[in-house]
Amino acid sequence: MHINSKVASEGQLKERLDLIYARSKEGRSFHGLYELAFNPVTIVTAIHNIKSNKGSYTPGVDKNNINYYLQMPYQELIELVQSTAKNYQPKPVRRIYIPKKNGKMRPLGIPTMLDRIIQECIRIVIEPICEAKFYPHSYGFRPYRATKHAIKDVVNNINSAKNDVPKYVIEGDIKGCFDNINHHILLNKCYRIGIHDKRILMLIKQMLKAGYIESDLKHITEIGTPQGGIISPLLANIYLNNFDWMVGRMYQEPKQQCQNVYTDRRRLKLHGVVPKYLVRYADDWIIMTTTEKEANRLLKYLRKYFRYKLKLELSEEKTVITDMTQRYIKFLGFLIQADYKRPTPDNPHPTKLVGKPRPDFKKVKEQVKTINKEISKLKDIPKELDRAIQIEKINSMIIGVVEYWKTGISSNTFSYIDDKIERCACRTFQKLYPKTYMEYKIELDKLSNRPQRHQGYKTKTFAVKIKDQYIGITKAFITHSQWLKYPFNQKMTPYTEEGRNLYLKQFDMKKKLPLNRPPLYDVDILVQHKNDKLYNFEYYMNREYAYNRDKGRCRICGKWLEKGDMECHHIQPQLKPDKANKVPNLTWLCEQCHHVVHGSPIPNSYTDRQKSKINKFRELLQASDSGDAKTCLRKGD
Repeated sequence: MHINSKVASEGQLKERLDLIYARSKEGRSFHGLYELAFNPVTIVTAIHNIKSNKGSYTPGVDKNNINYYLQMPYQELIELVQSTAKNYQPKPVRRIYIPKKNGKMRPLGIPTMLDRIIQECIRIVIEPICEAKFYPHSYGFRPYRATKHAIKDVVNNINSAKNDVPKYVIEGDIKGCFDNINHHILLNKCYRIGIHDKRILMLIKQMLKAGYIESDLKHITEIGTPQGGIISPLLANIYLNNFDWMVGRMYQEPKQQCQNVYTDRRRLKLHGVVPKYLVRYADDWIIMTTTEKEANRLLKYLRKYFRYKLKLELSEEKTVITDMTQRYIKFLGFLIQADYKRPTPDNPHPTKLVGKPRPDFKKVKEQVKTINKEISKLKDIPKELDRAIQIEKINSMIIGVVEYWKTGISSNTFSYIDDKIERCACRTFQKLYPKTYMEYKIELDKLSNRPQRHQGYKTKTFAVKIKDQYIGITKAFITHSQWLKYPFNQKMTPYTEEGRNLYLKQFDMKKKLPLNRPPLYDVDILVQHKNDKLYNFEYYMNREYAYNRDKGRCRICGKWLEKGDMECHHIQPQLKPDKANKVPNLTWLCEQCHHVVHGSPIPNSYTDRQKSKINKFRELLQASDSGDAKTCLRKGD
């Protein structure tokens, strides 16, 4: 199937990706992907995606981060990406090492920013092809999926079993999965999954063979995908997809002969097939089955499968078979065990086995140690304001930890976290304020930071005082355990209207998804200002964020902005271009208010509050009329 690459907005791009997903579900393959990947709309979307990631400020071997490209004129950047892709010679990735939990070092490859943009453009167009054909119980690096869904899948396999509980588990560990992927096999799998545009396949091949720079020496890569590359997780999922389906076809996802998959499974059981369930998250996977004999037979087969079909090796030490009723398995940081339900007055002697996921205490201990190191730094910070900033950094770490563990049985874990943090904070504040440190212990609901989180809690915590406000350390126990009620809904995907609605429904919100962001420019305006330093690419991107922040209303009079009556205003245009076009320096005004800010008489109909806003804008403008560009709203408005 040849893809029509003519898209004029992100809405049209979304529709095209939906079509690709639907046709891929039908088993179609695709040509013409290159033109869609390097359409200006796709390039803008790719840069938006990269810009929203913290890693966008990490440079590659050319030492340029995202800001370097954001300062370029719009047309120049688009042409640079298109011409680079046309004659693609990717630069080697910059290799760095990060510590692993076992004490060893994990290599990461940091591509240049331009290579990242090209990778993201390719990922955008090939992901719907792959998503349509990926295994339902694979959760790693896939849209709308997370570790909590993989954990729930494991627990659900135990809870839903009536008689034969799948308590024997193969805990799989692939030796250096990302580093040992065979390029020839991978490209063949990309073709077989439906990517038939050979120009896209050639770009992927060149990315894989780009090599890496370490200690100023270039190393050639004959195998493996660089961990750190945008497209690497997707390629790893493509590589392991056949393994998923090979195991799934045995029982979990059989070729359907009946209307319901459960009827097919019952049919297989009657023919003597032993139940088995695969759950995979990236290169971490487990297979659950009901007998130890079947687990041993399957593991013996899988060792040969990985060695000869995928050119990968399973670790002899780490790939083990575990009886979940005797000891827990380790999966994605959780310890999961099959145990009897908790006794209740109605059922004092339960006989039903259920899955119980608990946080791995060793990992929690390491996380608490890291947080306490940040708390200890408070005593070396001289200014109260800087201490308050450090406390907010600590709070974000605490909330990040508890948000991950909250889907397991975690109340005791949260109590442990609070106790250790409280002790460390007490020692630190004792050194900061030797005689008065207890005066800095404040009730949570009196804190000025994170008021929605702390409202109604009388538990005391340590805080610093900034003028009349207290900025304090939050508590883990405020976050309650939140077990997922149901397994992941396989209809949830960003490539169907139903899937997107299901995603929004789970959060009970009506926010617009990223690809629904309307373009606030047209080609004429972009061409008119293509060489402007002030109206560069970053300006055209960030004013969309400013529009969403202002909720489509004029910041002065509050009226809804409409086509022909909306203008984006630089609050302080005299700033340097790399600061002038940041979101806080942009605001949306109606045409009349914009003229008033730039010196026109203030109409008598304006309220005192509106006049005050105008005067503040005028002060910041410092009588410098920047001639802000008038814009056209999205099509259809």
